[in-house]
Amino acid sequence: MSTRDQAVQRRRRPQSRKGRPTLTRERIAHAALRILGAFGPAELTMRNLAAHLQVSPRALYNYVADRDDLLREVIDVCQAARPQPRLDPERWRESLAGYCRELRAWYRAHPGMLALARAEDLTHLAAPGLLRADDALVGFFLDIGLSPRDAYRAWTITVLQVAGFAEVWDSWHDHPPAAGDTTSWTGAPVGDETPHLRRLADAGAPESPDVLFESVITMLTAGIAALLP
Repeated sequence: MSTRDQAVQRRRRPQSRKGRPTLTRERIAHAALRILGAFGPAELTMRNLAAHLQVSPRALYNYVADRDDLLREVIDVCQAARPQPRLDPERWRESLAGYCRELRAWYRAHPGMLALARAEDLTHLAAPGLLRADDALVGFFLDIGLSPRDAYRAWTITVLQVAGFAEVWDSWHDHPPAAGDTTSWTGAPVGDETPHLRRLADAGAPESPDVLFESVITMLTAGIAALLP
């Protein structure tokens, strides 16, 4: 921690001022996450953040040095809430399913982070322990008997399945367009030119995200089981 950050932390400030919470690095980061989730990475600017917090842009720089410092704090806040794998090789299907549900909930609680990671290279801002959860997941796959190559495949596909579901399916259902009907959505517009999707809709095949995610887990664990010796 820099001398400047230590000096900021030593300051004792009231919890609120003029009816509004006093600024802290963590509160600024949470405000940035709200903007990110509601409007996307392009709208996450220091000016918009200051307007959201009802302060001047200059006030933010008492707490964050620049935009990189802001993003570093956002990453730290997100990672502090990331579930750590509690995986039991003796009950690998059940424990992996439980972790997938927790990981999905974490992604849903931080909408826009994946889009931000795609829009900007955040690797230089990542904390040293960022990959600790991924390392534990790889170790779990090795412990249940997968080869290093297959453990790599299982790890990457697990993260891709959960993150992709949260980013595409959950995101649309959690934050639908104003005129969107999430109850019958099949993933694409349904009309005369999409007869097979129309058939699914007419048959009542589309399921809620929670039910559909359980199918994702079932298919994921079946695929991993097929890799076991």
